Amino acid sequence: MAATKENPIVFYDILSEHGYWSPNTYKTRLTLNHKRLPYRVEYVSFSDITPKLKELGVRAMHYTLPMIADPSPDPNGKPTYVVDSFDIALYLDKTYPAPKYPVVFPPGTRAVQKITADLFTNKAGYVILSGMVPLTARDGFLDERGREYLLKTRKEFLKAPADTSIGSKFWGDAHEKWSWFGEILDLNEEGPFVTGKQISFTDFAIGGIISFIRRVEGGDMQMWKAISEWQGGRWARLWTEIEKLEKDSTEVV
Repeated sequence: MAATKENPIVFYDILSEHGYWSPNTYKTRLTLNHKRLPYRVEYVSFSDITPKLKELGVRAMHYTLPMIADPSPDPNGKPTYVVDSFDIALYLDKTYPAPKYPVVFPPGTRAVQKITADLFTNKAGYVILSGMVPLTARDGFLDERGREYLLKTRKEFLKAPADTSIGSKFWGDAHEKWSWFGEILDLNEEGPFVTGKQISFTDFAIGGIISFIRRVEGGDMQMWKAISEWQGGRWARLWTEIEKLEKDSTEVV
């Protein structure tokens, strides 16, 4: 029995006062939309993630989100819980295969997608995240319990660079890393996506970082405006396609 609007996949996302924001959970949101799978969102405070997963009997090396609960084929059976955006995408491609459901990993690209997504996140993405993550601990962004938990458990990660303004060394490093990754993508002959014309998991990873920048920065989004002009608007063109997929949601409200 596949997920239906009446019995959708449950997608566990991280709670905030401003809707969804996590770059990691965003990848799963796009995966579900892309595969046209109905899902219901359950938001969990940072402080409740570990207790929630343990309560559900989930075994994981790290208690983190995203996580999905896929309904059992047996009406009386328990759902299948899957943690981690990459593992979720693998599971959904296997459980809901082509041609009925669009693929997240084009044939023969799973290993390459894993390498490429991690490469972008750890090199280009992390440069930006190091300056943006501390903003998530500001008053009014997360729920108060989640904010207190973040401040208590992520002190080192919340230390921001001394200067993240446009023109700073931080900004120069970010431009260098994003340009480096973009030049690799220029090896494709055409198309805005990592594989050219077909959207796939690594695009979701890049989209997650861009979405995070836009949502966390807020205001006039000066950082995103600068990034959107890099490399002749490459990242803006990709974001246009990602945003279309975000809005074409299969979430059951």
